[in-house]
Amino acid sequence: MKTTKHILIYVLTLLFFFSCGKKSESDGETQVSEDESLIEITSEQFKTSEMQLGEPTLQTFTDEVSCKGFLFAPANGIAKVSTPIAGTVENIRFKIGDFVRQGQTVCNISGNEFLSLQQQFAEASANYQKAKIDYERMKALRAEKIGAAKDFTAAESLYKASFASYNALKTRIQALRLNPTRIESGQMYSSFPVVAPISGFITKTGAVIGQYVDMQNELAEVVNVHNLQLQLSVFEMDVNKLRVGQKVRFGVSGSGAGSMNATLSTIGKSINPDTKTIDCVAKITDADRNKLVNQSYVEAKIQVNDLEAKALPAEAVQKIANEYFVYVMEKQEDTTYFLKRTKVETGKSNNAFIEILSGLPVDKKVVVSGVETL
Repeated sequence: MKTTKHILIYVLTLLFFFSCGKKSESDGETQVSEDESLIEITSEQFKTSEMQLGEPTLQTFTDEVSCKGFLFAPANGIAKVSTPIAGTVENIRFKIGDFVRQGQTVCNISGNEFLSLQQQFAEASANYQKAKIDYERMKALRAEKIGAAKDFTAAESLYKASFASYNALKTRIQALRLNPTRIESGQMYSSFPVVAPISGFITKTGAVIGQYVDMQNELAEVVNVHNLQLQLSVFEMDVNKLRVGQKVRFGVSGSGAGSMNATLSTIGKSINPDTKTIDCVAKITDADRNKLVNQSYVEAKIQVNDLEAKALPAEAVQKIANEYFVYVMEKQEDTTYFLKRTKVETGKSNNAFIEILSGLPVDKKVVVSGVETL
């Protein structure tokens, strides 16, 4: 019995010392873990890594609406080139991508209809000159009360009719950029030029040499890239944020939204039932327009609001997985800095700063540069 009691006391004593030892060991681990959470940096390392300490500052962030769209030419920035008279294409002066000035010849057209027009004009000119002489003679006789009134009226009617016919044909000749006086003297043109109605780049061609064309054929398309605008599709929920005059940053061909600038000029009043978006137009204000291409896809951001918030330089915030951290200086002992990696919640950002929403200790400095070496 005594032996059993002695054994029981001995076992309980061992259990007591064992549990105390585990507790002490556990306390020791907590202390080590706490110490290990601090990063020690000597002043020499701090200087070599070009680290700097700082505090959050107030920065202005812009609230933006992201959208997509395309470049388009307005009515005065695009032109379809066609012939006013049917005929055969004699030559073509330009190809796709070439720049053409307003009034410059794109191609030449010849044909029987054109020759017939010149013949009609030459005959109308001759008839007009004859009718004019007869009318002036009859007018002089009538002033002296010589001749019948009906003869004067007939001469006057013929004169006016021939004058109208002459002027109509002359206008058509001049529209072809030809010299009427040359045709009146009997010198006919073999072809007439089709000119560009605006200055711009040739974006399409629709004819070849020897092809018969009429007014329905599109010989070429000219786009003035300096008149290109943005058509943006904005989601219905964002439309209330928009105002005419707001700045737009956009990019084309995968360059990202931000390489060029525009200004919002019109806001649509109708919602597309399929996409649930509203079409808006922005005028381009800052871009190398010669590099723009009609109908190019664009990504854009409309700057709708500005706000001030506490922020740190972008290089001070380190992203690990989907979390953001900063390095806070906990203490300094002699020439040693003790830094602690601290998780923070971030908000808006721009090229230089990141908004800090929460997680940053009060009245403690943060490493604002050189973080990449930690």
